[in-house]
Amino acid sequence: MPPKSVFSIDNTHGVLRRFHAEFAATSEGLGWTSAFASLQREKPFEGRFEAISDCLMVLHRGGPVDVTFRMEGRTIARHIPKGGIFFLPADHACDVALHADLDTIHIYLRADLFVDCRGVKRSQATRLAPIFGQADPVLAHLGEAIGEVLRDGETASSLFVDPLVKAIANRFIVLSGEARSQAAVRRKSQLSARQLRNVRDFVDIELHREIRLDHLAAVCGLSTDYFVRLFKTTLGVSPYQYVIERRVQRAKALLAENSQSLAEIAVVCGFSHQEHMSRLFRRSAGVTPGQYRRGLD
Repeated sequence: MPPKSVFSIDNTHGVLRRFHAEFAATSEGLGWTSAFASLQREKPFEGRFEAISDCLMVLHRGGPVDVTFRMEGRTIARHIPKGGIFFLPADHACDVALHADLDTIHIYLRADLFVDCRGVKRSQATRLAPIFGQADPVLAHLGEAIGEVLRDGETASSLFVDPLVKAIANRFIVLSGEARSQAAVRRKSQLSARQLRNVRDFVDIELHREIRLDHLAAVCGLSTDYFVRLFKTTLGVSPYQYVIERRVQRAKALLAENSQSLAEIAVVCGFSHQEHMSRLFRRSAGVTPGQYRRGLD
């Protein structure tokens, strides 16, 4: 196996040089092959971390500080405390706006540190979950240990650093797995997009009739109790409130046409009678159906 090449500052994103960070120490010239690290004070900046083949960890040694991240169409604004971590997996790009001076440690990690149970290396490094400012005491401790090595500046420090950066990589693998498990739990606690679409279609078709909970649960393939719980978690209202609001919205559309009587509209929209529609309509819209219709004239 050929010897690994030294990980130099030229293999990094280069943002620290572009935005004139004040370096206190770097691993440049220390012969490190598994990581590149630097201690610095960063000035406020807006810049893009382009996708590279290795991973980046940034440890906030000061704070709190406001940082805005833009990644894959999402904008994430965070008030990050001291000890917060930014982690950018391999082959991912991110726009970053730092809004105040900040002391940091940057630690670049070779993609081949991230080995999964099948021995897959690079793909594992690209599949890790990004981190936007969350604190992790384990990573903070390991990062500060890297900082101590940088301050010593020993040229033989690679022997000591390699186990540290491997521990950092393993910690990110653990955290990424936990993040994906939590996301899966959140997904399981809500109706899927398909189930929600089925409910909406069913309600709109059957709005003129009595709509029962067991019918709604059936179109989702769920028990009634489980359906009610997931529905409220997903939309923030009960199925009953949702159906009433759909009836009111249908009534508004028919009132705007001004061609049917209030009693006829009540029946078409699934209300028991005109008085029933008037009571629930007023609760939702703040006016009676008659007042709503007159307001459209």
